[in-house]
Amino acid sequence: MDQPKTIVNYTEYAIEWMKAHETPLPPDHQVALESLPSYLNKKMGERNLSTAQLFEAANTERSTGYKIMNGQLLPSRDSLLRVGFALGLDVNEVQYLLKIGRRARLTPRDSRDAVILHCIIQHSPLLSTNVVLFEAGEEPL
Repeated sequence: MDQPKTIVNYTEYAIEWMKAHETPLPPDHQVALESLPSYLNKKMGERNLSTAQLFEAANTERSTGYKIMNGQLLPSRDSLLRVGFALGLDVNEVQYLLKIGRRARLTPRDSRDAVILHCIIQHSPLLSTNVVLFEAGEEPL
């Protein structure tokens, strides 16, 4: 017998979680932000990942990854999100990654962002996140 599929209201879920757990980022003028390559190097070191391993896990071409790491390329928002999933970052770390990458932070008021936030909170891998996005009628990363 088929089990009924659970319907998740991603927006409500993400809003409630963020109210309880999100750490606000300080305004830019109050803190010097580190560079994107510096932050990625730090996170790769914490997880014992090479640049090649990171960008392979993030479904990003190796040459693109090296350009990002050399500061020659500012990645798209989706590229940064894929990197965040590949690194297993939490919500606050992903928001910081987006900030230093000069991209819009995730907001639960956007339906696609709400699904992505849900997947980050649930520690979903990138592939599973793309399946959930597809099933929710949203564009995969």
